[in-house]
Amino acid sequence: MFSLLLATMLCGCTKESDRSAYPREEFVLVYYCAGFNDLSSNIQSNLSVLKKADLPFKGSKHKLLTFTHFATTNNDFNTLTPSHLVQLTKDFGKIHADTLLTLEPTRYATDPEVMHEVLEAVRNMYPNAHYGLVVSSHGTGWLPAGKYSSGSVIQFSNRRHAEGLPIYRYNENPDEPKVKTFGAEVKMQNGQKLSQEMSIQSMAAAIPMHLDYLLFDACLMGGVEVAYEFKDVADKVAFSPTEVLADGFDYSDISTLLSDSPSIEGFCKLYFDHYDKMNSYATITVVNSSGMEAFAQTCKTLFSKYRSSIYALNTLSGVQPYFRSGHHWFYDLQDILQKAGMSPADKNLFQQALDSCISYKATTPMFLSIDIVTYSGLSMYLPGAGDAGLNEFYKTLKWNKATDLVE
Repeated sequence: MFSLLLATMLCGCTKESDRSAYPREEFVLVYYCAGFNDLSSNIQSNLSVLKKADLPFKGSKHKLLTFTHFATTNNDFNTLTPSHLVQLTKDFGKIHADTLLTLEPTRYATDPEVMHEVLEAVRNMYPNAHYGLVVSSHGTGWLPAGKYSSGSVIQFSNRRHAEGLPIYRYNENPDEPKVKTFGAEVKMQNGQKLSQEMSIQSMAAAIPMHLDYLLFDACLMGGVEVAYEFKDVADKVAFSPTEVLADGFDYSDISTLLSDSPSIEGFCKLYFDHYDKMNSYATITVVNSSGMEAFAQTCKTLFSKYRSSIYALNTLSGVQPYFRSGHHWFYDLQDILQKAGMSPADKNLFQQALDSCISYKATTPMFLSIDIVTYSGLSMYLPGAGDAGLNEFYKTLKWNKATDLVE
């Protein structure tokens, strides 16, 4: 009787408890959430969805870790909160959340030193593994910290932000859906909301291990400047050239990123289909970093050939925009060259180079108020729509050093 009962129980086990198919290699996925801001509740909702997904079982070589920094339930930013690195597993329907690391409330997830410390701890816990990183927060692409909200280039000290942080600003138009705009957490100073931010240079330097993939669940990160800055950090980078609705990725499909052969394109397609089927808004691009160097050399040639025409383009030139509310630093890369008069032969050359580094891209016909007619999958700065201070900062980016867009 006991043997028969045991056999019945084993046959009735769900797929999650099947221990027969261990992955060949250890794979660690870190979901890094900088949510001490007005996205706190949205990111916590994402985390709740993730916990209902097909999580790894205890003992699996697949590891799912979350690093979270959230505001209080009523968004009281004067009350500082700790952040936690947690490993999530599921056995027989029960979720286990094991805390691996806790950081004191005075430390912010958008501090590069914090990111480095957390990811270094992950690497020490799971050496010689494959790693994936998903980051969720506000974001303003390649811009220097403070530019998006203040309109000016803010000067900072060498390693940490100076006290003169820009005023934290988020939802410019409360009548439209909330969007995520990586790295902005609230710091209160004299009753004002200030912004603790991290530049893409600081973030790239903060990541201590090589990544199989890096996914940005944040606004405006889908720029060629971002892709090139992280080409030596991650094999694949996924992001959105436009803003991202506050609900973010569809984390019910997180297991897609945790297989022996994680499908970044598959995960991003599921995300896009999720919004497209609702007649909502989404843009997404997956870049293969191995193709970025050749792409940069192609663009360098084209930038040199069409330089005067590119510089003549401005905010009124009809180039495909990816921004709203006057934040005119994000235009479609291909459309910039097309509007600059790129010849058919050069267009074919550009397209071949672009296809070699983009493995998936998709867009809805619109994103909020933006009609998307041309979609190369990558945004880029338009020098004629910038300013002298921003042009000087742009020269510090690896993309500009490789292509000489701004001389």
